Amino acid sequence: MYKFVRILTLGILLSMLAGKAAFAAEFVCLDVTEKKWTKEEQHNIDLFWNDTLTYLEAYVKALETPTGLCLDSAEAVVSSYNSETGKPEKECITKKRDVELMIKHVKAVLANPEKAKRCFDPQLSNSNGWTKLYTPSRELQNYSPVSKWLNRPIAVDYFEKVKDPEIKKAGIKLNKNFVAIAAKTDSSDHFGRDITVKGLPHLWSSVGWIPFYAESKKAWNKDIRGGYLYAEVMGPWGNLRIDTIDGETVGAEIGMTAQLNNSSYPVHFHHPQEIYMTLTTPAHPRQNQFMLMDWDSDQFEAVRTEDGFDVEVKGEGKWKDWYMSADQKDNWLIYLERNALHAFYAGDEKNTDLENSGWVSVWARTTARDNNQTTQISVPADKNTKRILPDTHVHAHTKRWKP
Repeated sequence: MYKFVRILTLGILLSMLAGKAAFAAEFVCLDVTEKKWTKEEQHNIDLFWNDTLTYLEAYVKALETPTGLCLDSAEAVVSSYNSETGKPEKECITKKRDVELMIKHVKAVLANPEKAKRCFDPQLSNSNGWTKLYTPSRELQNYSPVSKWLNRPIAVDYFEKVKDPEIKKAGIKLNKNFVAIAAKTDSSDHFGRDITVKGLPHLWSSVGWIPFYAESKKAWNKDIRGGYLYAEVMGPWGNLRIDTIDGETVGAEIGMTAQLNNSSYPVHFHHPQEIYMTLTTPAHPRQNQFMLMDWDSDQFEAVRTEDGFDVEVKGEGKWKDWYMSADQKDNWLIYLERNALHAFYAGDEKNTDLENSGWVSVWARTTARDNNQTTQISVPADKNTKRILPDTHVHAHTKRWKP
C-alpha cells in the first residue's frame, strides 16, 4: 500500500511538473528598458501589475464562458443587421483564429507572471512614444497612490486650454465627471469579478488615458473630439509590451474606452479586428447604440477602386434598423472583422442630457502588429455637414490588407 501511494504521489507530481512545463514560455519585450526602482516605487508598480493580471484573467474568462447558443465560448454580435432576417448576426467568438491566438498569449502571461512582468512599464515618462498620456481628473488621480506617484497631466486641464468651445465643453464634461460616469458600470454578469474602476482602482487611475481625437479634424464631430477617451493596458503602446512569446508575434492590444453621452462616433473602419465589451448600465433601453456591418453589405453601395472600395452609407430612413442597443447584460460583446463598418451613438433624440452618463467598454484589438493600424473615419457626402449622425450620408474608402 505504501509503495502504491508513493507511485501515485510521484505520478501526480510528474503530471503537475509536465503541466507547468507546458505553460512555460519565453518572453521578448517590446521597447521596455529595465530600471532600478526604490522600494516605494516598486510597491506602486506591484499594485499596478496585480490589477493588470486580474484584469487580463477576467478578460479571458469573459471570452471563454459560454453565453447564448455557444457551448464553450461567449457569443458575440458580428453584425447588427442582416437584411435577409432583419436581425443581428452572432457567432462564438473563441472560434475566431485571431481571438484564439490572443487568448493563448494572455494565458501565457498569466501562467508566467514573473517573466511577463519584465515587459511591464508603468510609463512614468507620461508618454507612450507617440502621444501624451493623461489621467482624466484629479478625483480619479486620488483613487490610488500609484496614480499620484505617476502624476500624469490632468485631461481636464488640457481641455481648459482648448480654443474651440464645443470641443472644450465636451472634453471637460467627460473628464471632470469621469469617476461618476465610470462608476455606472457593472462587470458581474460576465467577468466573474469587479474589474471596473470600483474593483481595480489602481489600474483605472494609473493607466495612461488619451483624448484620442482631440486634435484630429478627421474625426469631424466636435462632441467626439472632446468626448472620447482610450487607454491601453497591454499592447505595443501600453504598459505590458511584449514582442514575442516563444517566437510568436503578440498582437493582443487590450484596454478600455469611454464615450460621453449624447455624442456620435461616426462610421469608421480599420484593418485590425476589434472587440468591445460594454460595461455601462444604460439609463434607458436605447441610450448606447452601435452599428456594425460588413463593408460589402447589400445595404451599402460599393464601387471597386485600385486599392479597395468606395462605400456609400446612406442612413436616412434605415439607420434605426441598422443600429442596436448595448448594455452590460445583453449584446455586451461585439466582434469586428477587418474593414467592418461600425459606429457608436451614445444617446438618442429623446434622452440627450443624462447627468454623468456615458459609455464605458473593455476594448481590444487582436492583430495590433500587422497591416495599417490607423482608424479611418468616413466623410460626409455634403462637406457643409456640421455633425455626422447615424442618418448622415457618408463615404468610406476601405483598403485591402495583407493576408
